[in-house]
Amino acid sequence: MDVQDARFKIAATAAAVVLAAGFLLLLQNRTSAQRPYRGPAATPGTPATEPGKTRRIALNTGPSDYPRLRALGYDLVDVKADPALVAGVPAGMQALLWVGNFTCGDFELGWEAFERAVQRFGRDPKVYGWYLSDEPNTGDCPEVAGEIRRRARHIERNAPGQISFISLTDWPMRALTPRRVGVDLVGLDPYPCKGSPETREHCDIGAIDRMVRMADAAGIPRAKVAPVLQTFGQSCTKGDKQYWMPTRAQFRTILARWDRLAPRPPLEISYSWGRQEEWACPTLADASGGAHPDLQSLMRARNTAR
Repeated sequence: MDVQDARFKIAATAAAVVLAAGFLLLLQNRTSAQRPYRGPAATPGTPATEPGKTRRIALNTGPSDYPRLRALGYDLVDVKADPALVAGVPAGMQALLWVGNFTCGDFELGWEAFERAVQRFGRDPKVYGWYLSDEPNTGDCPEVAGEIRRRARHIERNAPGQISFISLTDWPMRALTPRRVGVDLVGLDPYPCKGSPETREHCDIGAIDRMVRMADAAGIPRAKVAPVLQTFGQSCTKGDKQYWMPTRAQFRTILARWDRLAPRPPLEISYSWGRQEEWACPTLADASGGAHPDLQSLMRARNTAR
């Protein structure tokens, strides 16, 4: 073999190696593109959820309720920022920490106590997020928006992967949008089964539409809306008696309307599981049939199917 033939064979071999490497790289990229994206690896503090999955919570619960809640398909519980309570959240569930205020009242934790709580729980995998305010009323106390913003920013900086949450009612919302106060999710709590005993055949389902339109007008993205479902009445409260427990048919209508307006929300809330002397009695804990409509079986089917 002369030198020219040897050079030709060496060049041909090198070209074949380059072509083979390129083919393998193309095949690898094609295979990777066909795999479903599962997001970054989980880190401490990252909620255990997949894109598009709805997290579900029934409010006002205690440790003795957790087995029943899990059987009904709930995967979140509300607790105070207490180490023993957080440690008691069972496997497969996470905590939404109540650290907030109601309307214009004081916050559950003052600022320094709040900072300590975030330092302690901001990377705890048992914690899903932080409930910063329930029905804040910026008409009566405009300063509450700034305090929510301050706390939401602190969570964003010091609790990676955990969410900040507020729940709104049909009061002015424009100062409380995610863009203005920095929260991740906003609950909307229209309770359509309300009125005198003579009206109980018909819940005002349009109340849901009206509150969602208020949120739209204020600038709250639908993707950040968390529906609050009415699972309570007031027949046995010591306070207001405006609301009644929805019947099964009425509750199905409530669910259908929310499914139309906010399909596949990141979070869905049932209010309430536990009784509240002034506000909620009976509740979902009572609603298993017999004396009260069986809403539990409807929620079990809903929670476990989605």
